[in-house]
Amino acid sequence: MSPSASSSGPLRGARAGQFQIAIVALVGTFLVLAVGALRVAAPLLVPIAVAWLLSQLFAPMVRGLCRFRIRPPIAAAIAVFGFTTITLAGVVLLATPAAAWVARAPETLSRVERKVRNLIQPIQRLERAAQKVEAATGGGAAQTVAVQKPGMVQRLSGTTASMTGAGLSVIFLTYFLLAYAPLFRSKLADLLPKRVERAKVEGALQEIEVQMSRYLLLNTVVSVMVGLATWLVLLAIGMPNAALWAVLAGVLNFIPYLGAVVTIIVIGLAALVSFDTLREPMLAVGGFAVINMLEGNLLTPLLLGAKLPLNPVALFVGFLFWSWVWGIPGAILAVPMTVLIKVACDRIEATRSFALLLDN
Repeated sequence: MSPSASSSGPLRGARAGQFQIAIVALVGTFLVLAVGALRVAAPLLVPIAVAWLLSQLFAPMVRGLCRFRIRPPIAAAIAVFGFTTITLAGVVLLATPAAAWVARAPETLSRVERKVRNLIQPIQRLERAAQKVEAATGGGAAQTVAVQKPGMVQRLSGTTASMTGAGLSVIFLTYFLLAYAPLFRSKLADLLPKRVERAKVEGALQEIEVQMSRYLLLNTVVSVMVGLATWLVLLAIGMPNAALWAVLAGVLNFIPYLGAVVTIIVIGLAALVSFDTLREPMLAVGGFAVINMLEGNLLTPLLLGAKLPLNPVALFVGFLFWSWVWGIPGAILAVPMTVLIKVACDRIEATRSFALLLDN
């Protein structure tokens, strides 16, 4: 064998190794740029993501209406604007107690502080002793410069305006996605030259839509049941504005891990302000803790079961990632977005290994 033939093997292997390294570097660069783009374009991408997920939630309703020979644009209008009307009616009913709680926020926090202070008298006595020691050693109060910040009314006004604009964008984008979903799938499949690939793309999009619709519908049912159970418990102990806290519990149930913790804190603080004794706050917090335990260990596994194709590690990592990328909206969208990635990766040959990593 000639020297040139014997040296061609190691040379070819070195080139293959360099090519693999270049591919890995290219993929890593793309992922870093994609994550950066997700963070920078969050004001644009979050409404689009919310609208797409809502379109998957309403898709079965639109298909059901179309079976009665109702055109998709009309069926989409019934679903989207009917849901919007019901939501606005609920907001109007809950706006008065919510505004009252916001207006009394400083007073409420003061009352909670006084009640909590009475429960931790030993710590308070230690704090007084430390202050006396500091005064005896000549530690004076440091001068501070107060910087005037925008008032609560100004901050709420700006937040309300931005949320209204985002809400309108989500509503109309959801309508267009539902009204013209078949046309969109067809146009996307037309980008591929081969008929076999077109059929695969259409089948993948339909499967993603069916699985996401099923998951979102069942998750919504679970959250509604959590809200109803919370309302019954708070109503039984005589909690004022029980419907407000029940709706809050149902909405926060969409946020994994953190939602239940925030709900317990809010309900506990509201109960401390509303009642003079500790019996009712303990019943309110304990009742919701029992509801959350039953939901996590019985209701969700019973309804979702294998329909949630994520293992706990993937679920928690997805929650951390989307919360970091998009903040509070990302925390709410974390599970459905991770499920979407898992379902999409299942249909692509090159990414099935990653889908197996997320699988339950």
